[in-house]
Amino acid sequence: MVAPQTQILQRLAVLVVCHGLATGQVSSHYVLVQRPMSWVKAREFCQRHYVDLAVLSSEEQYFSFLNDNSARTTSFWLGLRRKDSSRVWKWVDGEELSYEHWYRINYEGRCASLEAMLKNGKKLLARYCDEPHMILCQGPISPQSVAVDSVGEQHVSLSWNVSAFMQMTPHSYNVTVCSSTCRSLLYTYTGDSALMHINISNLTSATEYFIQVSTFVVRPDGVSSGKRTLQSKPLILKVKTVESWQPYIVAIISLNSLKLVFLAPTLWIIYRTLKKDADSEKDNCFRHQI
Repeated sequence: MVAPQTQILQRLAVLVVCHGLATGQVSSHYVLVQRPMSWVKAREFCQRHYVDLAVLSSEEQYFSFLNDNSARTTSFWLGLRRKDSSRVWKWVDGEELSYEHWYRINYEGRCASLEAMLKNGKKLLARYCDEPHMILCQGPISPQSVAVDSVGEQHVSLSWNVSAFMQMTPHSYNVTVCSSTCRSLLYTYTGDSALMHINISNLTSATEYFIQVSTFVVRPDGVSSGKRTLQSKPLILKVKTVESWQPYIVAIISLNSLKLVFLAPTLWIIYRTLKKDADSEKDNCFRHQI
């Protein structure tokens, strides 16, 4: 018998070898395009070839990007700007800027760039939107977390929040389900809700599965006249289906409950008859005492 730890490693190996999860095979969802253009043109380019201009909505994302790109020595547009009459900076997904890491305050600039060549952590700079700069585009991103809504003998139901960034563009999810073998399922986001629900069926009872969820978009290929698929880094979770006997317990309980429902009228008649006889005996006993 194979040890549980060995089975887990074998299934992970299937994910790595068969589905491109080996180190270096999945690229970052940030792409630096070394083609200077205005902020508006930059956004049009990113929306056409990726998803949008890059969004670094949290300080954690901001500093993580700086650490991963410490060797950069250029200036590039981010998906951050403000309206002419407002001092509130917003990302292209509608979220407000929640941190202040400006190199210097420029109240005339309406579009934000990241100055990678600066030595300190304050690298944001407000610029005129028609200035030509390189671009930081962002590809599809995976769900931050996936909730397991229900697990049955042969099915698993999952759900996750669709980020505001991904709600802006048509996209789909590639869901790979692995035990000893793997199969891939495709689910398209329709845009009706910020919550995505899926149901995975035809599973085997009492079996441990590794489920990989990744987001992908299809974009025109800049080199050829064809299409290319951009896929996010996957999110992986482990789920075990229930034992095959568990649903039958529910069925037995339901059947017993059904029997009680049918027996209830008869039991009620017997109860009323016995109670009536008991009341009669009590009355007779009371009369004798008098």
